[in-house]
Amino acid sequence: MAMSAVLAPIKPADKIWTVGAINGDLAALQAIHGKLRGKIAAGDRLIYLGNYWGDGTAEAVSGAINEVLLFRRYFLAKDGVDIADIAFLRGASEEMLSKLQQIHFAPNPGEVFDWMLSRGIAGTLRAYGFDPSHTQALMRQGAHAISQWTGQFGEAFRRKPGHSSLLSDLKHAAYATDGSLIFVHAGLDGSRPLTGQTDTFWWGGSMFESITDRYYDCRRIVRGSAPGNAGLQEREFTLSIDGGAGRGGQLIAVAIGRDGTIIDRIES
Repeated sequence: MAMSAVLAPIKPADKIWTVGAINGDLAALQAIHGKLRGKIAAGDRLIYLGNYWGDGTAEAVSGAINEVLLFRRYFLAKDGVDIADIAFLRGASEEMLSKLQQIHFAPNPGEVFDWMLSRGIAGTLRAYGFDPSHTQALMRQGAHAISQWTGQFGEAFRRKPGHSSLLSDLKHAAYATDGSLIFVHAGLDGSRPLTGQTDTFWWGGSMFESITDRYYDCRRIVRGSAPGNAGLQEREFTLSIDGGAGRGGQLIAVAIGRDGTIIDRIES
């Protein structure tokens, strides 16, 4: 797949609404959507910055995905709204979910799964009816058992209406077509173009922290997931909006103006 196919072009607008990392927090997402319904209008854009799945209860994680799908339908039903006015970015949780379905190809699936558990994959497992501890033990039972498990997990995943389609539609990053704004999940390497970031979008948070100069002609780079869930952090060329949803904090959404400034803000 060409790298350009996984980047979402967004037409400039007076308001580009961006939603931070959700982390499977259904209640926080419902609260944000409830407030956003009274604000978002045709002509606005809407970008979700990833981590829809998270380490919550089965009901919360599955419900959060359903809530995302419902609000997409609501926004697209507005007169004057086009499918290109909304974008969903791939977060670290979604990257792990994709790799989980291919874990039988890993040379060390047990270690890979342990790493995923340490980063919150347990809630995703529960959302589709799988016990994390039992799955962890199974990952030591050999290739045949693991292959059978991935097949079972894939079937359970596809039984949830819209979940598989959402995962396959996710973009690696989004950018305003006039070059003024870039939107990422967690990281960006300022020394490389968007098409050369590889997995930095999900695991390059420290690189994002080191951005102190303008990135090409971009006025501001916005991310939804930050180390420590430190809330809204605004710097000259970057903006982080991770309020710690799903981890005891708040979900943050902001409206970004054409010049990269925050013109509206809501919290769960």
